[in-house]
Amino acid sequence: MIKLIKNLISKSKQSSNNKGNAMLSLNLYKSKNTWMFDDERFNITAEPFVMGMSEIISDFLPKEQNECLATFSLNNFPGAEELTLDREEADGGWYTVTKSSIDQNLGLSGWLCPVTRVYLNGIPKNIYYNVK
Repeated sequence: MIKLIKNLISKSKQSSNNKGNAMLSLNLYKSKNTWMFDDERFNITAEPFVMGMSEIISDFLPKEQNECLATFSLNNFPGAEELTLDREEADGGWYTVTKSSIDQNLGLSGWLCPVTRVYLNGIPKNIYYNVK
């Protein structure tokens, strides 16, 4: 697993379209109750959002919605929600929702896996995101 993540990070650093301070987007899809994504650029298939993150994503969307666009950045942007790092664990990070348009989401926690490093060049203190 560590070798795979290092290879993905190496590929992401070679990609001119993958700057940590840029706004990035992923098309997500739901399989059962878990949100996932594919990214051909990095040979990622069915990467799941687990341990609380799928629930956080679902809170922004109607129950029947099975696809969405997730936009994220290291910089705040209009309409963004905010995740703040609590601690790093297992090469990923535990995050808490610290800014949300949905009051019930404030304080929710979830884990982002090591693939986060591929897109954000590390496990950042804050991630700004929007799900539609």
